[in-house]
Amino acid sequence: MTETQDLVVIGGGAGGFAAAMRAVHLGGKVTVIENAHYGGNCMNKACIPLTFLTTAAQVAAGARKARRFGIELGEPQVDMDALHDRKDLIVEGLRLGTEQLMAEYGITLVEGRGKLLSPDRVAVTPVVGDQEPFEITTRNVVLATGSVPAQLPLEGADLPGVIGTEEAVELREVPGRLAVIGSQPWDLELAQVYHALGSQVTLIETGDHLLHEADRDVAQRIGRALHDAGITVKTRTGVEAIRQGEDGALVVVLAGERGEVVADTVLAARRLSNSSGLGVREVGLQMEGAAVLVDERMATSVPHIYAIGDLTAGEFWSHKANSEGLVAAENALGGESRMRYDILPHCAYTWPQAAWVGLTEEQAEAQGIGCRVGKVPTAINPQAMILDQTAGQMKVIACQKYGKIVGAHIVAPGAVDLINAVAVAMLAEATLQELTHFIPQHPSLGEALVDAAMDVEKRSIHMPKW
Repeated sequence: MTETQDLVVIGGGAGGFAAAMRAVHLGGKVTVIENAHYGGNCMNKACIPLTFLTTAAQVAAGARKARRFGIELGEPQVDMDALHDRKDLIVEGLRLGTEQLMAEYGITLVEGRGKLLSPDRVAVTPVVGDQEPFEITTRNVVLATGSVPAQLPLEGADLPGVIGTEEAVELREVPGRLAVIGSQPWDLELAQVYHALGSQVTLIETGDHLLHEADRDVAQRIGRALHDAGITVKTRTGVEAIRQGEDGALVVVLAGERGEVVADTVLAARRLSNSSGLGVREVGLQMEGAAVLVDERMATSVPHIYAIGDLTAGEFWSHKANSEGLVAAENALGGESRMRYDILPHCAYTWPQAAWVGLTEEQAEAQGIGCRVGKVPTAINPQAMILDQTAGQMKVIACQKYGKIVGAHIVAPGAVDLINAVAVAMLAEATLQELTHFIPQHPSLGEALVDAAMDVEKRSIHMPKW
């Protein structure tokens, strides 16, 4: 390639795609280098396939509850091959659509491994055909190589039957007994999926509650939902080792002589930033372990080189990578844009769903922010009753002085959509007064969100008088 590019993006996942599309919208000449599948880990091996599995599992769980709606269906029969065929069809359609869209906008797509040689030179090693390696000159680079699976630092983590999320979303047979080590959103989602499909599931967490990042109320309600469904939840429990047991079983040895868990499959998922072979240290980028350090403009320590998504230090979220890609592209093409991590929503596609944005009560207290809190259980919401999904809560946190919304934490059907409305309100620096003047449809879960905002001032019209 002889023509100098305005932007070369190494990695065609969620963040790389967003960076490339934004740059071409701004008039840039753009090349994307991808060594596996466009759409990245999220589209091909994580978010999309896993959300499909959670949806399928909820359909199965809903069929078992059909009698509560006066409908007799019997025990659902799951065809794992048909389930995966449908999942793969969705993933393939999204992947091809992503590739086609970039091509239609004139983005040059290169199938190969990219490596930094300097801020304005990228080496490409093709991964298809018999092409020779070549170089691309560019004015800017966005590094978007994501993350890769990594073993937990645990004896026996390399035994057959110990798997990560990428293998878990591809299982064609439902494990009889599944042990899940950890309580990240994907851990909880997969625990619920395979429990709904017939597995006996044990979830093991070293901390005193699930979902470390979440508000304690959210964590407790999700933990109770898992327990009530029949999943064994062990908190404050470390894992000493995984050992081979009898008849091909795996034995998870719990720390502190707390016994053991026997399983056919163990989910022990961990991921690390994918910076190996990228040339980041050779060109002098500041690092934190395997992760590239960036500022709020997504700029690295070397001018004209940006990094986004799982490659950077911080949380691993696809929507975070997407937004960071937009910011990086705008800055690379001469703009001035910054990430707003304070309004980055978080979620778990459990059932009920969990989602949150902004500060928890503990975080607000630690930052010296005087706050007021409103809480409303979804058990009093008509739509939750209709759906027969009442095990949830809406929680709104507002600044004591000005009433500015600083956080919201939701456990409810549709929580991942509801939280977006709060994030928009926070982006607009809305106050409680503005949120309480919002008119939700009836019946809807949005009514409970407005109720929670009203409850901050103890004027919810639906809460009982205590």
